[in-house]
Amino acid sequence: MIRHTILPFKVEMTRDMITPHAGLALLGEFAVGLGLLQSIDKYLPKRGSSAEYNPSEYIFPLLLILNGGGRSLEDTRELGADEGLREILPLERIPSSDAIADWLREMGVNAGLYGINKVNTKLLKRGMKYDGLTGYTLDIDATSIVAEKQLAKMTYKGFKGYVPIVGHIAENGLVLGNEFREGNVPPASGNLAFIKYCIRQMPK
Repeated sequence: MIRHTILPFKVEMTRDMITPHAGLALLGEFAVGLGLLQSIDKYLPKRGSSAEYNPSEYIFPLLLILNGGGRSLEDTRELGADEGLREILPLERIPSSDAIADWLREMGVNAGLYGINKVNTKLLKRGMKYDGLTGYTLDIDATSIVAEKQLAKMTYKGFKGYVPIVGHIAENGLVLGNEFREGNVPPASGNLAFIKYCIRQMPK
């Protein structure tokens, strides 16, 4: 043990398993407690092979690394190298970044988006059941995202990218709907249809 006489802390060496992503352990436990992984595996299609990853094994690393400051699929490698976090959370198998990219593309053209919507609807109903609110405010907002893809369009802010729109409940932050939009689509375009869609997602 090294004793410091200036700053009020001590430095020790340990052989215990540690993780540099301790905050993600709490987020991961919350997701597990909500039953999120089971819902993902229930509503999203699985590839044919029995040895194939479950849908949650693709999404869970993405959920963690994006909330941990990750900026690309390659950042999921950090989780693969984090033995401490993998010991705490259900991260026994983590697909490669290439495999995740292939799966995302496949889900985008098949039933993946429908499945994600089913998962969100289930969580939405559960979250609103006990919030004690009698009135809700729909907040819709378009977010400009910079993209280096060749097909990305110029946004109204002067850079190439995308302008997806998200509708959420102002009182509790729960998401009712989202719509992916090209960068050259004005933020106010088609908002009436989007608002009606969000309202339809509200539990009766």
